[in-house]
Amino acid sequence: MLLKKNIFFVGAIFLLTGCISNKKHLLALETQAKKEAAILEQETTLRDSKIRRAEESINNLNLQLAEAKGENNVLLMLRGELEDRIAQLEGTIENVSSRSSSTQQNLNQNLQQKDAEIRALKGLIAEVNTTLDRHTQLIGTLAGDLRQEIGGILQAQYFIETGLEEVRLILLDDLIFKSKSVTKVNDLALTVLEKLSEVLSRYPTMNLTVVGHTDNAPPARKSSVDNWNVSAQQAATVVRLLTEDYDLSPSQVMLGAQGEFKPRSSNETASGKTENRRVEFVMAPRSEDLVRSIRSVIE
Repeated sequence: MLLKKNIFFVGAIFLLTGCISNKKHLLALETQAKKEAAILEQETTLRDSKIRRAEESINNLNLQLAEAKGENNVLLMLRGELEDRIAQLEGTIENVSSRSSSTQQNLNQNLQQKDAEIRALKGLIAEVNTTLDRHTQLIGTLAGDLRQEIGGILQAQYFIETGLEEVRLILLDDLIFKSKSVTKVNDLALTVLEKLSEVLSRYPTMNLTVVGHTDNAPPARKSSVDNWNVSAQQAATVVRLLTEDYDLSPSQVMLGAQGEFKPRSSNETASGKTENRRVEFVMAPRSEDLVRSIRSVIE
């Protein structure tokens, strides 16, 4: 249709310009044809460009479609694997639940057994504590009896000390022995020893340990080798009186000596030396009796 328009246009020119030569007419036709060819070429190039872009779009869409299909296949595969895993986990949970039920029963039984053992042990501990309390009360009672019997006789020069496991009666050297002697005993001391023996006779389960002590001065008597010997002689004199004159059982009495090596006060003063020269009477329950009492509870 474009060509027909051009022919019409050319004819019109020929009619209007009849004086134009054929040569010019052909030149005009050629120029017009080139313009038309250029326009046609541009249209063709534009069409080809659109076609290429359309083809590229199609290719991209095909690629996206292929990728989507691939992703979908992967997702389907993952879903299948997850479903299989869920099934395995459910089976494991069921097995564990079954085992847990059995284990819980065993655990409950073990706990009940342990609770029973703990109750039994607590009962034993309570009985042992009761036994120990009886021994502690026995010590307290003994200390009270000593204070009552001896406190009325002596106003000074003695101490009574009470602990959890023993009672300690301390008599100073000047109260017991005559001056510069370890064998001759004062009359007042004899009365005290008699009272002590009477009290101990009421506590046959108590042991008595008689321990002699000195200050750090050399022995006054030439016959005494050292202060070990002096303290041993003092303790032996007292033990002999208790067992021979006042009928205290020898199996209930033990003898000890510390010499100058366990002072109560400083030997730098006269009063300190006086306090260090002493005889101690240590009374405590027989350990074998205490052990026997505890074993009787446990067994």
